[in-house]
Amino acid sequence: MVRVVPMCELCRRVRDDGFPARGTHCWVDFPSYLARHVVTPSQVRFSRNYCSECRLSYDILKTYGGAMR
Repeated sequence: MVRVVPMCELCRRVRDDGFPARGTHCWVDFPSYLARHVVTPSQVRFSRNYCSECRLSYDILKTYGGAMR
């Protein structure tokens, strides 16, 4: 069985939707995800995504520019 897991394109963390509260998820490093779900790397495929922290940083840079004065 292959799982499709969203991976942040910037920080390379993966989204873990396997938490008890419905609709909650957490962005974790890939080895932690593998250990929590007891799967091998060959059982996981990735989809492109951005975690909430990287998306916020990107939006701030896009809005205000990347140059610091």
